[in-house]
Amino acid sequence: MRLAKLVIGATLWAGGTGAALAEPELPDLTPATAEEEAAAVDWIKTSGVAFDPSAYDTATLAPLAQRLGGARVIGIGEATHGSHQDQAFKAALIRQLVASGQIEVLILEANREPALAFDRYVREGIGDPAVVMQTPAFFRIWKNDEFAGLLLWLRHWNRTAERKVRIVGVDVQDGGRDAAAALALAERHDPAAAARVRADLAPLIAAMEKPRTRFVDWLIDAERAETERAATGAAALDAWFAAAPPAARADPGFAEARWAARTAHQAFMAFEFERADADKSKADAAYFARRDRYMGENALAMLEPGERGALWAHDMHVLEDLPDIAKAVGFVTVGTVLREKLGEDYATVGFTWSQGAFRATLVPEGADFTRASQRQTLEPFNLPNNRPGELGHVFDRTGQVAMWIDLARRPAEGPVARWTGRPYWRGWSGWVANPANWQVTSFETGDIPLPVGMGHDVIVWFKTISPSHLWPQPPIPEQAAPGS
Repeated sequence: MRLAKLVIGATLWAGGTGAALAEPELPDLTPATAEEEAAAVDWIKTSGVAFDPSAYDTATLAPLAQRLGGARVIGIGEATHGSHQDQAFKAALIRQLVASGQIEVLILEANREPALAFDRYVREGIGDPAVVMQTPAFFRIWKNDEFAGLLLWLRHWNRTAERKVRIVGVDVQDGGRDAAAALALAERHDPAAAARVRADLAPLIAAMEKPRTRFVDWLIDAERAETERAATGAAALDAWFAAAPPAARADPGFAEARWAARTAHQAFMAFEFERADADKSKADAAYFARRDRYMGENALAMLEPGERGALWAHDMHVLEDLPDIAKAVGFVTVGTVLREKLGEDYATVGFTWSQGAFRATLVPEGADFTRASQRQTLEPFNLPNNRPGELGHVFDRTGQVAMWIDLARRPAEGPVARWTGRPYWRGWSGWVANPANWQVTSFETGDIPLPVGMGHDVIVWFKTISPSHLWPQPPIPEQAAPGS
């Protein structure tokens, strides 16, 4: 797991702020013994559930859904943002949770606007999800068959369901479109205040009309004065909704507009120090956790009393626990926020694998990730996760091709218990990969493996993964010539 955003970001990247953490208590990276690994293999063989990765059905999924079903929120990850097997299994598990009455809400690591459009489609049949999936507000990593298939199934389910499943997006990376949506309601009830805010936000809102333009693209390229004024406007818009007059609160669209104002403000706070001219010395570890904290808080706020949901996100976001060094400097994940509030009512599923390929973008060490995100190629990478010290190496010895294992029910003591406390790489990749430093331990860069038993109640393993079925990018529309 990369701790650069947990600890190194607070000590090295900011420069001069690392004195307080000059000698942090680092995680124990002692590898498992041969005895511990052998015991772990035997335990996984006995207690794990093997399945056919090409044809899993209710017989495979129902026991797992039942195991998870008592939770208020179930965080379901994926080892990489670009592999077919874990995303397809996740979609199938969500379908099983819906069909068995275990969840009513799909919580997406996605921005508010596309998630709202998906919700209208699956509940009311309004709109075209294929069009929504190609908008810049929806992340390219999930513009694929795996996610689209889930949307179609949810629409099918809701056509006859007594209680329809709904979709919410909890991410905060679409500040311009969210601000515009919130302003539309504010203008109906307080035109003067809305006009002042719109003037502050005008350059941002206008930029969102350009093809494939994201909030962060505008934020890092616009003039600093423009971004500072827009940030002030977003804060003012959020404050207006917090103190909105009764007539505005009675508006049928108030709740959604209030939500949009909040996420617009959160976008500026989550990316406050991403500009090249930002004061990096103010970016502590808690800053790097802002996005996760907001997503966790948003997920809780969006659930109605009695509702239960499944969170679609990456393995690292759904983690319910972190190394002490990360917690000590104020870092959180979506999962740790949910765990703190829900306790045992939050359950998690993580993924791992042994061999194969996944989609990602090559980003050299030390490169500006925000800039690099503007050119996501998502090409296939063929990298290993079955060398000694990698979790696939242990699962390979079971002789199976796919399994899931309930780590929460591991022995309390003995060699298996000790094994779950040992560090292993899990084959994690977001949208970034670099073969030069793939799963190489480095405290300088923050790359370290996590204990097997940390962060997820259940781990799903595939011996072989393959690239996700990514949709091609549509051509950028030609711009009309001035005066035409």
